[in-house]
Amino acid sequence: MVIRKVEPRGGDRWISAVKMSETGLVRAENQDSLLVGSISGIYCVADGMGGGEEGAKASAIVCEEIYRAASKADCNFVALMELVEIGLQSANERIFTYAKSRGYRQMGSTAAVLAFDEQGSGRAAICHVGDTRVYRIRAGLATQLTRDHTVGTELGALLSPKHADDMKERSHPLAHVLTRAVGTDRRVNPEWRKIDVEDGDRYLICSDGVHDVMSDAMIGFLTGYGKLEDVKKRLAAAIVDKGAPDNYSFIMLEAGAKG
Repeated sequence: MVIRKVEPRGGDRWISAVKMSETGLVRAENQDSLLVGSISGIYCVADGMGGGEEGAKASAIVCEEIYRAASKADCNFVALMELVEIGLQSANERIFTYAKSRGYRQMGSTAAVLAFDEQGSGRAAICHVGDTRVYRIRAGLATQLTRDHTVGTELGALLSPKHADDMKERSHPLAHVLTRAVGTDRRVNPEWRKIDVEDGDRYLICSDGVHDVMSDAMIGFLTGYGKLEDVKKRLAAAIVDKGAPDNYSFIMLEAGAKG
């Protein structure tokens, strides 16, 4: 597990953050990595592929390369997004080359990145690959802002609403088969989304060890009130209560205007 933390540069909006990354009650190794509060206000959760080789190394490379690229940003939001893309592509090349040199059948990682515009424009961008998710919690309601890159989700989009919901259920075996990951192909294809940020918004970036055992409604209930440190403890306790069958990692963020 890799956790990097650097104090962000100033702007018109502050971002508070708490983090957690644990092995869980079943797995022998934590293959998740976090990037928390980088120089340019970048936050990332990466989850090494459980069915691949050296998942912990793969997720660490993702955070390292995004950090390396984003540290060159000059607070220009468009440039920052371009650097995140460069970081992901660099991570993809490193993982892909490393896996080939060792004859691995497959090695890779998911990634979910949330980048805030530090100039106080009220903008942010999400870049993600795989099934690591970003949620926004507003007025106590959790909304998933990312789309899982899984066979279940992709096939579900072609089916009737009822069958689509069945395919996307995390209990369905196809819901865990990734259609995209960092390092599994010569080039990675991340999905981007721009969002508006309001004062008081909370954001949860989490690995599947969190959202596999927590419904969206429960996430909203557990994270929508109280201090972030208390939120962290509540969410972790709820995951453990559900048996924590996988590594569970998350970053919880809250946005507010500087006084």
